[in-house]
Amino acid sequence: MSSSSISKLMEGTTSVKIIEICKVAPPPEASRAAAVPSSLPLTYFDLLWLRFYPVQRLFFYELPSNDISFVDEIVPKLKSSLSLTLRHYLPLAGNLVWLPQSEFPTIEFVDGDGVSLTVAESDADFYQLSGNGLREASEFHPLVPLLPDSHDRAAPIAIQVTTFPNKGYSIGITCHHAILDGKTSTSFIKSWAQICMDESSVPITNLMPDYKRSIIDDPKGLAKIYTNAWLKLDGPDNRSLKLKLPKAKPSLIRRTFEFTHQNLEKLKQWVLKKNDEKMSSFVVATAYLCVCTAKLEGLRDGKLLFAFSADGRSRLKPQVGLNYFGNCWISCIVCIERIKLLGEKGIALACEEISKAIKNLGGGGGLEELENYGTLVSEVTNDYSKEMALTLAGSPRFGVYSADFGWGKPMKVEIVSAESPLMFTLSDSRNGDVGMEIGVVKGRDQMEAFAALFNEGFEAL
Repeated sequence: MSSSSISKLMEGTTSVKIIEICKVAPPPEASRAAAVPSSLPLTYFDLLWLRFYPVQRLFFYELPSNDISFVDEIVPKLKSSLSLTLRHYLPLAGNLVWLPQSEFPTIEFVDGDGVSLTVAESDADFYQLSGNGLREASEFHPLVPLLPDSHDRAAPIAIQVTTFPNKGYSIGITCHHAILDGKTSTSFIKSWAQICMDESSVPITNLMPDYKRSIIDDPKGLAKIYTNAWLKLDGPDNRSLKLKLPKAKPSLIRRTFEFTHQNLEKLKQWVLKKNDEKMSSFVVATAYLCVCTAKLEGLRDGKLLFAFSADGRSRLKPQVGLNYFGNCWISCIVCIERIKLLGEKGIALACEEISKAIKNLGGGGGLEELENYGTLVSEVTNDYSKEMALTLAGSPRFGVYSADFGWGKPMKVEIVSAESPLMFTLSDSRNGDVGMEIGVVKGRDQMEAFAALFNEGFEAL
């Protein structure tokens, strides 16, 4: 598809011109990696998210030199290395299908399948979008691709590479939530980056995907329970795989906040004096965000609900491989009295409750009452305005800033799909002085108020 035949103009001030849309397929069968399945069933961890909106990550890269050609050097290198990476991630080149004779949907790859890759050019301000300051959330939408889907099938991933002439480029990846969790999608990106730097290599050991599904035990029959919940959505017996996308929310602003190592240590020491217990960076950071949110909302009655997930790979019995391909996260919901969060010891109290929930996960907790999760998620998917809990996306442990394709590490990484005032994103940082980046999306007035609370809280300690 030529640049003169099609262009794309989306909401916001960012315009994007499509240069090419193509399909990148894995190499011929003889050169594919051994033991990579062409068919993969979904587990109950996957089925929980069957029609939930996809996850969109966006990596910004600054060009080290203007002598590097985007069209003649970067794009061909990305295409060839993507094909080679798909040797090891073959299911990502296939489709999610729900065959008439199958009880559950499966991922199927057949020869001729491939990953949709869009090549584009943007006239947006590269340094503005890849910064930490205030940016219109809608400006990021044209930089991430839509995921090909229909009632009959859905693609696992779609990719868009966008040039900002003489400045840099971005790689946007949209992932089907029922096929990949954050750890798996990040491992794929880092494997692609590694092979792009050296096409003779294979993914390093801790990135090589593990496709063993039989180890996921399902004594409660959750796969069937979750499937039935989706069949009832717009049903009865609705086997649609069409994704349910949230309605666009106008006038939302995106901003990045930083937990420096110094501020995290200050929080830990303050909590230690109050609770006489050492807390992790994750606990003190999320407790701090809960308190800031409670103060921003200004409600004194009721409870603040905080939902987060923990990697289940090492927590399940029997344990699954640490490189397990697919969803394997255990959800946890913490309920904290708002009046207590607003008090002098609010951060310490939140730390105590979050720490207690994490310790319970280590003992096999978090798997109780999962029967209700399928109905809960399908209802929220049907109407995303029903989301009531403060939630997290991403993790500093993913190490997204290490994804170097050969022209330098990312300047900035954003989770574009995390576009709710009730959702924070967490990641590592390119800045060595920063322990954790926090992505926040809110209305402009709320963002200003949240920024004041976030910054003043450290001064009060």
